[in-house]
Amino acid sequence: MRPGGEAASLAEVVAGLAAAADTVGAAIGDPSEKPGREDSDRLVAGLRDSRGVTVLVSVGLLRSPEARALLQQVSNLLQALRMLGKDPAMQFLFDRANQMGAWDMGVLPVALPGLRAVTDDAARAALERAWGAEIPSEPGANLDAILDLCIDGRIGALYVAGTDPLIAYPDRDFVKRALGAADLLIVQDTFLTDTAGLAEVVLPAAGYGEEAGTFTNNEGRIQTVRKFREPAFEARGNLEIFELVAALRRQVLKPSMQGEVFDEIDRLVPAYQGLTLDGLGADGAFTQADPTPPASGFYPAPPTFEVRDGLMLVTGDCLFHNGYLSERSEILNTVADDPYVEMNAQEAAQLGVSDGDQVVVRSAQAELTAKLKVNRRFPRGLVFVPENYRALRLNGLMQRGEYPCPVEVQKAHATFEIGADTAPAANGEDVAPGMAGSP
Repeated sequence: MRPGGEAASLAEVVAGLAAAADTVGAAIGDPSEKPGREDSDRLVAGLRDSRGVTVLVSVGLLRSPEARALLQQVSNLLQALRMLGKDPAMQFLFDRANQMGAWDMGVLPVALPGLRAVTDDAARAALERAWGAEIPSEPGANLDAILDLCIDGRIGALYVAGTDPLIAYPDRDFVKRALGAADLLIVQDTFLTDTAGLAEVVLPAAGYGEEAGTFTNNEGRIQTVRKFREPAFEARGNLEIFELVAALRRQVLKPSMQGEVFDEIDRLVPAYQGLTLDGLGADGAFTQADPTPPASGFYPAPPTFEVRDGLMLVTGDCLFHNGYLSERSEILNTVADDPYVEMNAQEAAQLGVSDGDQVVVRSAQAELTAKLKVNRRFPRGLVFVPENYRALRLNGLMQRGEYPCPVEVQKAHATFEIGADTAPAANGEDVAPGMAGSP
């Protein structure tokens, strides 16, 4: 299956399961009308004959502009499996430390703490009573909308904490213009990131081991992070920084100690109720599984996916690096210090490139140069470049709302490697227009 066709392929599976359950077929599509049914038929048979099903959803799929359609088909799949008596479970596979914990705490603009919808009047009222503040009933702006607001001159102060959109978000040139359009850019981070380099105010924050807290991992296990050293130089704990900023605005944040914060989480987030900080122990403790929301009907099948010709660029983590912080580890860099481009062996041969060659990956936006890694089992039509190597400035190749990204690959010739236009590829300063990757 080519990236971008996940929703359509999943709709075929849902239609097959619905046909097996002899219901709602007309609402979600007729499996006999779909071409290339062999793979989906095998999956339908396996799901139908299984005793239980767990659906694992990679957050990498949320990069796609078709993410909403994909999640709708995941919802359809879960409902179809329930109709077959499978009692399915679903889990997102997060690719960043504590990403699930951040979602649980309400970091998503459409969700309250506990992943309850902002539009949920009862959930919103309970938080309003606890906090003594009014919570808007409409979802907030996501990063894409925030950047548009910056470009439109509608953002006065932009406060960025613990993320680096200038290297993590597609279309680096656009992001740089958007961040520069804010009247005041404040960045709170452990490292002087690319985004921090644009800021008028930089607030140095404590790193791992320099402040206490908890992480919640993919399986819902809460683990304690203990402080074992003081923050470097003038850095302060993140909570202390938030308190300082609030105090400057003559406001007081409550609660302000780690134990008090965890007690509030226990009171206000259903999945964490009954847990205590002291009770986590060395092995941690599990949150409670959220009850399955009531079914709201089946979503219609998405339009038929049109396969594009040519190579498509996809990205993600590599084996030894995750996100943009692990590259700062000297130990990890002893085993994975060189960025690379990975592609199918047959397609590499057709392009006249071999394993270990320096190749140029070029999109309509920009280009980068890295060593080729040939993989005979790699899917045809795809090119993979890890997002972890900051010097590549991979996001410069991509456009907002387009994933995967169409690219060309060719061998980097000697004149290309030493030419004035490409000299930055060696030092990582300017591989592509404005390029220099989140959580």
